[in-house]
Amino acid sequence: MKRELGPNWTKKQERAGKREGKAWEEFFAKNERQVAGGEQPDLAAAAKIAEVQQRHEAELLRYPNVIGVATGIRTRGGKPTGEPCLVVYVERKLPRKRLAAKDVLPSAIEGSFVTGNRAPHHSGPARMRASTPGAAHDPDKPQELQSWNA
Repeated sequence: MKRELGPNWTKKQERAGKREGKAWEEFFAKNERQVAGGEQPDLAAAAKIAEVQQRHEAELLRYPNVIGVATGIRTRGGKPTGEPCLVVYVERKLPRKRLAAKDVLPSAIEGSFVTGNRAPHHSGPARMRASTPGAAHDPDKPQELQSWNA
């Protein structure tokens, strides 16, 4: 008999995942319209973030609970802002008050925003380079909608 494990999300998590998915769909549709209208993406900003990642990734991976670092788009309230940022993937998000001051991620590095996201499901505590293709994306699992500074 073949058994299949399905997601075990709460209704609240399902609603949050759908809201976030819709926000990203709207964001990408807007960007497609802008490009079709002749606007060009800000490649200089993307390159700057990639350089900041390269200079600071090893340092960020030394924080407890951090398992990956990638470049990405900043989100606020579960909606993408369009601002490039460093995304730091953690095994689980904790409220700031439960962290020692030395364990709180910086909110910005070299003028670039830093945001923390719960990492997609992974096997074991091994750290990874989230910028490795496919390493930081699991379309079957929604990200929890929490502010890093919750």
